[in-house]
Amino acid sequence: MSRPSGESRSVSTALGAAGRLLRDRPAAVLPAYLLSIGLTAAARVPLTIGIGVAVASLAATGRLEPLVRAAVELQEAVRDGDGSGAGLAPGAGSDPGAGAGGLPAGAGEALTDAAATAVTPTVVAAVGIGAVGAVLVGLLAGALGSAVTYGTVWGGLDGRAPLVSGVRSAGRWRTFLGLALVRAVVILVAVGVPLFAGVNLAVSPTVIAGDAAESVAAVLLTVALVGLGVVFVLLAYFLLAFAESAAIVDDAGTVGSIRASLGFVRDHPAHTLGFALVAVGGYVAAAVAVGVANAAGAGSLGGIVLPLFVAPLLDTGATALYAGSDGPEPVERRGAGARARRALRLGWSELAGFVRGHAIAVLAALATLAGGIAAGYATTAPYGVTASGPSDVAGVFGAVPIGPFVTIAANNWLVSAGLAYGGLALGVPAVSGLLFNGVLVGALAGVFDRTAFLALVAPHGVLELPVIAVAGGLGLHLGGVGWRAVRGRADAETVAGELERAAYVLVGIGVLLVIASAIEAFLTPQIAAAVVGG
Repeated sequence: MSRPSGESRSVSTALGAAGRLLRDRPAAVLPAYLLSIGLTAAARVPLTIGIGVAVASLAATGRLEPLVRAAVELQEAVRDGDGSGAGLAPGAGSDPGAGAGGLPAGAGEALTDAAATAVTPTVVAAVGIGAVGAVLVGLLAGALGSAVTYGTVWGGLDGRAPLVSGVRSAGRWRTFLGLALVRAVVILVAVGVPLFAGVNLAVSPTVIAGDAAESVAAVLLTVALVGLGVVFVLLAYFLLAFAESAAIVDDAGTVGSIRASLGFVRDHPAHTLGFALVAVGGYVAAAVAVGVANAAGAGSLGGIVLPLFVAPLLDTGATALYAGSDGPEPVERRGAGARARRALRLGWSELAGFVRGHAIAVLAALATLAGGIAAGYATTAPYGVTASGPSDVAGVFGAVPIGPFVTIAANNWLVSAGLAYGGLALGVPAVSGLLFNGVLVGALAGVFDRTAFLALVAPHGVLELPVIAVAGGLGLHLGGVGWRAVRGRADAETVAGELERAAYVLVGIGVLLVIASAIEAFLTPQIAAAVVGG
């Protein structure tokens, strides 16, 4: 497309175009960013598998039991605080002698020794390979997610079906992977190399054997080199700020996108600087807001605000500025309250329709979650240790647990979004996530006092766990969609339609998770206190 003159561009116009698109067509844009959240969950699969192999190895070799026993002993010692070791199961190996800080002597040392014993070659290899795999899959997932999101916002700005355009842009992932690798290399060379050289200099025999002035000089030199590297990285990111937009708008490759971004910055330095200031200000403001929320105990909100509000606005604004687009024409819309009520009605309707229409997927997800719970319980229950619940059950979340309520709801919804949209990768992330969460719940059930555990989990768990399973079932369903797309049996319109419907199902899931979180934060502690006391 032809480029408008510099005079016709402005940061305010670009941000206005972005705001209109996100305001008028959120259901056609935000599913692309939910897919990015899901792909992030997919990137954790190799590490989850690595951790699973490591835990299985420890259990098979008898090294997991001492680790669990020592952890329970320390937990009980911290809970009691008087060194009595009360609450430990018989044979847990508590030392009646009091140690420092009122803890039983040797409680901390037992956990340290057990952890050291658990560091075997098999464990290190499994976790290491899993971590490397997570990085590699993360790069691919990030590239695919960026291709879809930028394709979506450009389609919306250009008057086309946003999500359909985004799905069609998925094939551009190689270009976005190239851009990610270029940025990674810049960071490695500009920061990693000076830091590595500086650390080697600081610990070299010459410096260690020298006087204090030489050591200080080595540290100052390292700090200066790393500081210059950081400045270089920031400059590189400034020059490449529009590379992703160029890749989609100009249909360019990695090299072409870099050249286009450099050319845009050269030709429009004022616009680039203005947008950079807006972007930095937006992220700083978001960081401050998240910090305030974190201080109030609701830090998980950042996981929703940044990827679903800040990132779409800035991505769309950058693309509109680069393309010189005024965005879609404004449309008449009902008020925000009316639209929110409509979204909730659609969310509930789509959730009910999904459960009725895809009962097999939901039941398969529920069975997977239950299988994980059973496996976790079967692993830890035979150890015969029993951890008590919190000493102040009723006040576990504080007197007015607004922050914990928000954090629990946000975290559970993000987990559900990851299970659902990550499932598009042939269902593997959904299965992995369900098993991981199930094993964790089961393992805890195996080491905690049964009555206390049920009292602390059952009131909200009877709703929360089935809802998480529904999210997993949605992931399995999208896995089937992904499989058909890979085989050429589902076109872009079909995939986009499924992604949009999944977003509404997640709205319905969100409503149920808010209810479950309210029960967990406000009612579960009181119910548990009535059952177990405290």
